[in-house]
Amino acid sequence: MADMIHFNIEGIRPAPQGSKKHVGRGIMVEQSANLKPWREAVRQEALKTGAAMALGPVFVELVFRFARPKGHFNTKGQLKPNAPMHVIVKPDIDKIERSVLDGLTGVLFKDDSQVCRLVAMKVYCKDGELEGCEVIVENV
Repeated sequence: MADMIHFNIEGIRPAPQGSKKHVGRGIMVEQSANLKPWREAVRQEALKTGAAMALGPVFVELVFRFARPKGHFNTKGQLKPNAPMHVIVKPDIDKIERSVLDGLTGVLFKDDSQVCRLVAMKVYCKDGELEGCEVIVENV
């Protein structure tokens, strides 16, 4: 793997991993129907980088982008002054981190246990931005 890989997953809402529901006979399934397409989008964008798989420790930085709800805008389509600056609603950041790391496992690193530093944030999309995630993976 190169020293640093940088790419974006765009046009798909980040999906959480971790919440499961019991469907009977001891079978548990992911609650998020969007998890598989999200993880596959992460995997495909990582593959496009052409980077070799890291075998040592890596740092990962993730910036999750979410569309603002309609209630954040006035009737003229302008952002209200009291609209929150930070995303403090679901999905939980640890669950969306997990879905990205699992999508990168076997592509940019052998196992997500190699991640020795993880920095993540949730932001609202700016004008013209699409929902998704910016990903930076760096060899240590």
